[in-house]
Amino acid sequence: MATQTKTNLGAEAELKKFVASLVAEKKFDVEPEVLEQIKEDLFERAEDIINATIVAETPSAKLEELNKLLDAHDTSGIENFCNTNIPGLQQKVADALVRFRKTYLGLN
Repeated sequence: MATQTKTNLGAEAELKKFVASLVAEKKFDVEPEVLEQIKEDLFERAEDIINATIVAETPSAKLEELNKLLDAHDTSGIENFCNTNIPGLQQKVADALVRFRKTYLGLN
């Protein structure tokens, strides 16, 4: 099953801000090129968490429908699907990212 979605530009910008703040909190002392790679890797991990949350919160009867939208790379269809079929998704994603932040920064 394909589980990657393309985030819309606003969400992508917000996720990049989130990643930048995590990297700043971690206080890496590395070359700028290494820092950019860390940010890219962290961004991908955060996207994976969001995608996993979407899949985990999708009702099992709707997984095939979601999979078709993912395969078609139908960004607006995926967004509509999520808004219709996953109540409170924004809060669930926010909670998952907070857990990720705590784990990444060793705050658990």
